Amino acid sequence: MDEIVQILHLLQEYDNARKEYEKLLRQGGWKVTGPQLGVLRIVGANPGICISELADKMHLHVTTAEGYAKRLLKLGYITLEEDREDRRRKIMRSTPQGMDIVKKVPPGFKYLLVQNLSQAGAEDKEAILRGLSYLIHYLKEKR
Repeated sequence: MDEIVQILHLLQEYDNARKEYEKLLRQGGWKVTGPQLGVLRIVGANPGICISELADKMHLHVTTAEGYAKRLLKLGYITLEEDREDRRRKIMRSTPQGMDIVKKVPPGFKYLLVQNLSQAGAEDKEAILRGLSYLIHYLKEKR
């Protein structure tokens, strides 16, 4: 039972990290959420990216990525325009205000996690993958 308590505690810590970051964004007066900041980072690093490419990079449904893009457009942090070669594609670029937000807002917990995991050894990554796979299996286990 002690291991179960530890697992639940670690899940709570993960959830708390997410909540703390959202709280930091609100307290800082930034009008973006963590996922929106992720979109801004990707658009800034990939000028001219289309919504479907953004969705692929973020592992999101296209309509979710489009929703993020529309909110960021409304805030003035990105531009969204029709691709001249394919009208179905919507092309995104960061505005100066969007780039400024990316520079000023502290990196989120997922961004830091990705950066730190990229430095981890293969053995550590395999252990994390194995553990998370088991966790997901038990979360979905039938009752």
